[in-house]
Amino acid sequence: MKRFLTALSLLLLLSPALQAQRPKVGVVLCGGGAKGAAHVGVLKVLEENNIPIDYIVGTSMGAIVGGLYAIGYSAAELDSLIMAQDWNYVMSDRIPRRDTYFEQRKYRDDYLVRIPFGRGDYSRLGARERPRRGEASLLDNIPIAMVGGQNIYNLFTRLSVGYQDSLDFNRMPIPFACVAVDLIGKKEVVFHSGNFVDAIRASMAIPGYFSPVRLGNMVLIDGGALNNYPVDVAREMGADIIIGVKLGEMEKEDPAINSIGDLFNEVLELYMDTKYPKAIADTDILIAPSVKGFSTLSFDTKSLRTLIDNGEAAAREKQEAISAMKDWLDRSQQMFIGPIKPPERYRKAVRLDRDSISLGSVSFNGLTAQDAQWLLRKSPLKPGARISGQTLDEEVSRFYNTAAFESVTYQLQGHEDPYNLELNFKGGRKSGLGVGIRFDTEEVASILVGVGLNENALYGSKLSLSAKLAYNTQAALQYSYAFKSLAQFKMGYSFRSSGVNIMNSGLRSNMDFDEHSFTAAFSTVKARDIAIDLGGRLDIYRYNSLLSEAESLPTYDTDLSRDRFLSAFARFQFDRRDEEYFPSRGSDFDGSVNYYFNGIFGDHNDFMTAKIHFSTVIPAGQRLAFILSLDNRTIMGGGVPLIHANIMGGGLAGRYLDQQIPFIGFGYTHVFQNVLSIATLDMRYKILDNHYIFASGAYSRDFQNLETMFDRAPVIGARLGYSYNSFIGPLSANIFWSNYTKRVGAYISLGFSF
Repeated sequence: MKRFLTALSLLLLLSPALQAQRPKVGVVLCGGGAKGAAHVGVLKVLEENNIPIDYIVGTSMGAIVGGLYAIGYSAAELDSLIMAQDWNYVMSDRIPRRDTYFEQRKYRDDYLVRIPFGRGDYSRLGARERPRRGEASLLDNIPIAMVGGQNIYNLFTRLSVGYQDSLDFNRMPIPFACVAVDLIGKKEVVFHSGNFVDAIRASMAIPGYFSPVRLGNMVLIDGGALNNYPVDVAREMGADIIIGVKLGEMEKEDPAINSIGDLFNEVLELYMDTKYPKAIADTDILIAPSVKGFSTLSFDTKSLRTLIDNGEAAAREKQEAISAMKDWLDRSQQMFIGPIKPPERYRKAVRLDRDSISLGSVSFNGLTAQDAQWLLRKSPLKPGARISGQTLDEEVSRFYNTAAFESVTYQLQGHEDPYNLELNFKGGRKSGLGVGIRFDTEEVASILVGVGLNENALYGSKLSLSAKLAYNTQAALQYSYAFKSLAQFKMGYSFRSSGVNIMNSGLRSNMDFDEHSFTAAFSTVKARDIAIDLGGRLDIYRYNSLLSEAESLPTYDTDLSRDRFLSAFARFQFDRRDEEYFPSRGSDFDGSVNYYFNGIFGDHNDFMTAKIHFSTVIPAGQRLAFILSLDNRTIMGGGVPLIHANIMGGGLAGRYLDQQIPFIGFGYTHVFQNVLSIATLDMRYKILDNHYIFASGAYSRDFQNLETMFDRAPVIGARLGYSYNSFIGPLSANIFWSNYTKRVGAYISLGFSF
């Protein structure tokens, strides 16, 4: 370092051309995924020392940190931004469950794998990228990457208002450049201008994880594939002094390859040998934060905090060199000859995550005028509107959550208020195949397969077919037509083959039957929190056997000739939980009424059933939560057939019969009287990330009428258990007991509930 400063001082004294300006400082930030959080700590120390940064260049995560710093964010602001993000959300294409449309939730709550298929939208691709007729295959339906980049793209957009036109990056508050790789041209691409968000998104497009960015005839991926530490770019921009941040070591005794991020790092190092050693040698102050034990995907809060702190610590180890350089720059500054007019720069970016802006024009791409008018009819995104970042995010999420689009992104063009909003819709595949798997101690193994044709269309005809392959087989076929209002008409057929053991006072009855159901209804569509259904249903049962240890089951009619039931129904559902299986806040309600025209198929009285379910989450700190659930099913009328009896027990609602209500105290289903009420309280504690322990208590009463409400003792159940939120669904194991059976039982399950 001293030799370098001495040589540059002599050069400054001998060259009049250099006397007109001080030497330029360039900061180079390499890629490394989550490890790039260490860059923020380094920038903190450079700020403290008042180091003038004239150029900043980055690759991948270095492009993100460097780019945001270049448009006006301080190191402290970057620290806050990184620590405030939900990176599980940002690094995915998921929309928070509470923002999804009601009918879409079944796909994320039931299916482990969801594969879209059908014709996609190729209107925005170059001719060479469009599939030729007859060449499409099954492989064309496999996504090119795990994540399309919807959420991270919109995060960059929200943080860079004022920098979303075609720009000269040299006019930013700090001149900036970033590096990507073009797969078509097989070459390095350096962005000095263009769309800022596209540039940094392309620079961090990790192959296999993030989809490539298509610009013109280029297909761009992470710049680390060819130039992960772009010192040469900073030199070409005019940097006389290079401060570089290197993440990780080229030589590792025993490299751990445990994730896709680790694998990508090792592949990168196969290609970095050509430039990396020269770049290291050409760095004047090299800062190497410790990243041992962290991977490219270590985006958890604890890891990010440690990485930022490690970057700061590594920079402080270079304090002597940094101070010497600052003194030398100050002395060089005094040798200037006359004032120098600074170049004209863009103003600092607007932070839409905390500020509001006014809209000028509102335009869209990728939609017909008719579809745009329908989709945007109730949107607050109107010319002249004053909006916050939260409002814009909610609207973009609403559009994206229709599932009709592969991505919905936006740009806010202009350099000052009002900004012109451009919405970009990229059509997705309209059909999908879903697969779900579940194991438990009741049915052992279950597989759910679902196919939806045109299911993601905004409106029009849709067809779906699903089948559950298990001990109790189920299948359903449904056609629906979604109107341009919030209503749809649907009609369907479903089949169930079930064998259910029904316990009563310690005696067992086994009922084996096939059920054929035909339904027609009007219902809501594209509603976020509610679903309303009004319609009619015809049920036809074919009883294979009814074996009973008791002469009769009290209250209910066991006449197997009663095998057809016509009913009218109304159902209202409300759901504001943040998650289906491990909610931390929110409530849900499901209420239905069915009226059975029993006299149509014989000399029988009509009867009616009403069923409600309500649950709410009561948080008690960050780890503890109480979940209160209330259930009731009431039958009004006499001579009700056994097939419509009140049934309680088992692990899942509706597994054997639609009206079945689960109960934590016993595994078998038991028959109860006409009015059945249950209250359950779960206490759940999060011991580690995705690991939970829980304790539950349940209280139930059943009676025939108000006069006999307290004639029978209440049923009480309790359980203790452990759950793990795995990527293939919840893993749960518990032991339970009830005063009704006076037995201890165990239940184990893995997978989503269906």
